[in-house]
Amino acid sequence: MILREHASKDVSRLLADDYSQKILVSTYASPMSAQKLSKICQIPIAACYRRIHELEQAGLIGVDREKEVYKGRKVRLYKCKLRSATIKFNNGRFAVKYECEPENNGADQLPPPVAPEPMGPAL
Repeated sequence: MILREHASKDVSRLLADDYSQKILVSTYASPMSAQKLSKICQIPIAACYRRIHELEQAGLIGVDREKEVYKGRKVRLYKCKLRSATIKFNNGRFAVKYECEPENNGADQLPPPVAPEPMGPAL
């Protein structure tokens, strides 16, 4: 897990936003497309895409995978990366601490094992 701390208005604004909360909650258990999120959360599609973009920029949501739906057309499925968040007010300032899943860039994964090839004709 990655622990982040921000005094940023943007992250606290996103966490307090109704649409953002609906998107984060809906994508916590399983990835969803923007179209499905728009329908389930009753968010206008343009606002849904805008909020997804803002959440992606903040590192709170990410593309889990792409799914081919029709003749090569791909749809992105988004998944919540946020695991915990705390907003505190101290000395006249808001601070946001949040914990996200680590970035999965494949660097920390080992390649799959390779089966040994036969050395010659079987006797």
